[in-house]
Amino acid sequence: MKLWLLISLSLFLHGEGALQKEHEKPQAVKWMDSFFGRRKEYDQSTSLVNLMKEVTRQFLVGCTPIILYDSFLEKSDTLLLEKLFTDFPIPYIHGQITRNYSINLKKIVKDTENTCVSYILFLADVMRCRDVIGEQNTNRVVIVARSSQWRVYEFLGSETARDFVNLLVIAQSEKILPIDQERPYILYTHRLYVDGIGSSAPMVLSSWMRNAFTKADVNLFPTKIQNGFSGHRFIISLASQPPFTIKRGRDENDDIQWDGIEVRLVGLLAETYNFTTDFREAKDVNILGSGKAVSREIASRKANLGLGGIYVTSDLVNLVDLSHAHSQDCASFVTLSSTALPRYRAIMGPFHWTVWLAVTLIYIFAIFPLALSDKLSLKYLIQKPEEMENMFWYVFGTFTNCFTFGGEASWSKSDKVTTRILVGFYWIFTIITTACYTGSIIAFVTLPIYPETVDTTKQLIEGHFQIGTLDKGGWQNMLVNSTDKYTKKIFKNMEFLPNVESGFKNITKAFFWPYAFLGSESELNYIVRNNFSSVNKRSVLHVSKECFVPYGVSMLFTLNSVYKEVLNNGLLRAVQSGFLIKLKHDVEWQMLRSSTGKLLQANVGGTMHLKVEDRALSLDDTQGMFLLLGAGFLLGGASLISEMVGGCVNFCKQKIRRLSTTSIESNPRSHDTLTPREKLNSIQYSIHSRLCSIPDNNSIQNTPDLDEEIDRIFNLDNLFGECNSEDTTTTEEIVSDNYY
Repeated sequence: MKLWLLISLSLFLHGEGALQKEHEKPQAVKWMDSFFGRRKEYDQSTSLVNLMKEVTRQFLVGCTPIILYDSFLEKSDTLLLEKLFTDFPIPYIHGQITRNYSINLKKIVKDTENTCVSYILFLADVMRCRDVIGEQNTNRVVIVARSSQWRVYEFLGSETARDFVNLLVIAQSEKILPIDQERPYILYTHRLYVDGIGSSAPMVLSSWMRNAFTKADVNLFPTKIQNGFSGHRFIISLASQPPFTIKRGRDENDDIQWDGIEVRLVGLLAETYNFTTDFREAKDVNILGSGKAVSREIASRKANLGLGGIYVTSDLVNLVDLSHAHSQDCASFVTLSSTALPRYRAIMGPFHWTVWLAVTLIYIFAIFPLALSDKLSLKYLIQKPEEMENMFWYVFGTFTNCFTFGGEASWSKSDKVTTRILVGFYWIFTIITTACYTGSIIAFVTLPIYPETVDTTKQLIEGHFQIGTLDKGGWQNMLVNSTDKYTKKIFKNMEFLPNVESGFKNITKAFFWPYAFLGSESELNYIVRNNFSSVNKRSVLHVSKECFVPYGVSMLFTLNSVYKEVLNNGLLRAVQSGFLIKLKHDVEWQMLRSSTGKLLQANVGGTMHLKVEDRALSLDDTQGMFLLLGAGFLLGGASLISEMVGGCVNFCKQKIRRLSTTSIESNPRSHDTLTPREKLNSIQYSIHSRLCSIPDNNSIQNTPDLDEEIDRIFNLDNLFGECNSEDTTTTEEIVSDNYY
């Protein structure tokens, strides 16, 4: 007995023995607690560690957990961390939270932004969680708070908690219990948008006691906002971008009325999730463009949603949150198109210009081999050039089947085998050619032929088009990084315009060089169909079928917004169920026009049936032949006039001769005296005076050889000129009759 007391006293005075386990009370302390009736304190940290491991196994397995703890926990309860990190179910990342609530592992956390992670926070003040990890709308967040129950309730109802969607708060119960009993841990979350102002409310999920949840199969991360937004008002920034967002004028309150595919889609989501909308036009749209103007409003948190046919680009990823692409749009060109080719082109239309060139060459040069085979020489064509004309008409008559040529040099009269073979094959060739020509004319006048439209960049280059696009909204840099050689040429000479209307104006007003405008395919189609005119052919436009740059169209949300996932899910359901297609058709039906120029909704009544009737050629179909006949009459009239004036060459010579004789001062018809002439072929003036003396009336009557004398006189007049004849009327008549 004395020995036992000595050993106990020695252990009590000298502390731990060599065989004592670490973190274990000395044996003397245990005896003292037992002697005085002291109860053993329950290890609450073990219960918390088991809870965290169970939560991790059930709800955090799919993502990498990031465990963050403040300095207070690290200094006061190191044993908790040691137990937690021992046999943790999955790989993890851990770090310390500094006194100013920043993270020492900023680089590691930043590298995991685009990966699936979850957060486990040990904080003394639960209200500072947003300062540590920021807003989290998708990642799961578990907060172990050493705050009071009232502080936790305050946090779950505050604006800070609304920035976390998947939130779980763990706090120890404040119920007073003996130290040797386990104090349960209460698990909280919150309900979002419980009223119209977007408030949140705390909600108890379950509690942890005796290494189990008090509620079986409890979901610690329930789906939020299942019942909608309780009439919450969303501010929506938008800009006009048909057909996605369309201005319809102003109402009685001078507010802009908006319509379009995206506006109706938001209306469908608002009805489904019970929220209201407040549409506000974005500022500086004319300067920045619709996309950039709306994204700036969303990035500055002046609005909750952004609409305007905005393309999904890398520039917007870091500024705002983007929804799933609900539509597909392209960068396309619009050019001036044409209706069916005019009917007068039926004469030339059947053949391509290369065919006409080949036929013309055969038409001309076929003369020489036929002539050579018949005469075995081409000298007679040089000696008698008129034979060339005869053969020309023979070939022409053969080709057109209008007439036959039966002259002396006709090849049809040739007895040579070579000539007959050539003529035979030439006839076969002409028969086939004329048959093709005739059949093509029939098809041309009965079926309209539309010209080839511009659908590729190669056609733009070959057509020498001037290219224009917008100077804002990213269009000016859209084709910079393209590796296509034709695209590079287009961008090199591209013109930048302030708006789409300027592009259409340049297209319709272009005269010498055609013009093309690069823009949104959906917008260009809307403008072309909405402003369709079947009267003015200059306004018939064509949007290229080739998609030069494909883009997805989406809506914008503020960065890390809690309502993003809810609206995204609704958007996907609308796309998958076909509601978006219906909205597009509704917009086309109510706002776009058909090929008749009327609104689509105006085409009501019965089902449209095609009228089947005989197709008779009209005057418009046959105008080409009349134009050709008119051209022939014009050429014939010009030839007739030329023959009447003695041919073009003789007419020109007479004109030159008259101009040269008007410079002579004396005119024999207007002077009494004779006009002196120069010496010509040794004939002197005296002879001319003798011959040109005109007798009086008596002498004329008495002269038997008067006609011979007059003839002789006027034959010499070709050399010496005319005499002045103003003596008597009888003499003038006689002279005039013989002269003319």
